Amino acid sequence: MDVLVCGAGVAGTALAYWLRHHGFTPTVVERAPGVRAGGYATGLRGEALDVLDRMALLDQVRALDLRLGGAAMADEYALPVAIRPTDIEILRDDLAGLLYQATRGEVEYVFGDSIATLEQIDADVRVTFDRGRPRRFDLVAGADGLHSRTRSLAFGPQERFVRHLGLYTAVFGLPGRLGAEEGGQVHRVPGKAAGVLATRDGSRARAALHFASGPLAYDRDDHGQHKRVVAERFAGQGRLVRRLLEELREAEDLFFEANAQVEMDRWYAGRVVLVGDAGYCAAPSSGRGASQALIGAYILAGELAAAGGHAEAFAAYEREMRGFVAEHQQMGREGADQFFLGPPPEEELGRTTVARPHLVRLRNYAPGFAAERSSPGRVAR
Repeated sequence: MDVLVCGAGVAGTALAYWLRHHGFTPTVVERAPGVRAGGYATGLRGEALDVLDRMALLDQVRALDLRLGGAAMADEYALPVAIRPTDIEILRDDLAGLLYQATRGEVEYVFGDSIATLEQIDADVRVTFDRGRPRRFDLVAGADGLHSRTRSLAFGPQERFVRHLGLYTAVFGLPGRLGAEEGGQVHRVPGKAAGVLATRDGSRARAALHFASGPLAYDRDDHGQHKRVVAERFAGQGRLVRRLLEELREAEDLFFEANAQVEMDRWYAGRVVLVGDAGYCAAPSSGRGASQALIGAYILAGELAAAGGHAEAFAAYEREMRGFVAEHQQMGREGADQFFLGPPPEEELGRTTVARPHLVRLRNYAPGFAAERSSPGRVAR
């Protein structure tokens, strides 16, 4: 089967990997000119690490671990969180880049384009693009994030599904010297927080600025406008923020986004299915977005390989993921609430990382050829 995957983030590249693994022919279309740079750190734990191990990528991911350790300023709200020894914290674009490199040799990637229309007929889906020629696919998977065009075309307007949590986040890279000087520093006032996340050696660092606000009207592609919005919100703050705003003026990798969740009754419609943030974004405050994307991609591709048809596979995928997603979305809401209520007392930091029940299982869908080929001697479980 030919499958169009919309979006080359973590969800899209992971899905392309597993589709190819099971013998499908994926094509990935991405509106950006390449794999997107920027973004903050993302935590990987539990079944997500198992998925990476089955991809023979876990050692490479561990090599990119930020090694924050202890109670570090690691979460996306610049609040202290205790990190378990088994967790990995990795920059989001490092993870997406690694997945892209693992798939680019066997997967068709179309950068600088996006879908314009979808027309479902009995046997396939006719897709037109903003730039490329029309094509037909057996299935379409939307992995294009919070503002998914695939979701809008197949399910309806964004307003029906996106729930704003009252926060905005801006993330951008910093020079290593600033990371070494300010790493772990936090500025907090009511409704605002700013922090610097740096590797232990200070070689790489990123700033994160968060502010409380109702929904804002802005052009998602106008980074100059984003910088002005952030600068206005943080004008007159302390020394750390002033230094960060100076760096913001020249930043070329700014990520600016609302903290929101996607809530849907169903993640598939006919031959179109959603994976990752496009279907069930839990918000950065959950700390589980990348893990959900990896696990969802693994299960979706596996169910397509195991089922007798796409409708059966989509239903099984949703059954497997629903409880897991509901748990993480609750964590996202709690994380957003914590921004307004303030960090917990230091003596309670450890309690915030008490393991929750795992509500997803990783089936062994089929023997793996991709992992065996990329890592001699490793047997896919």
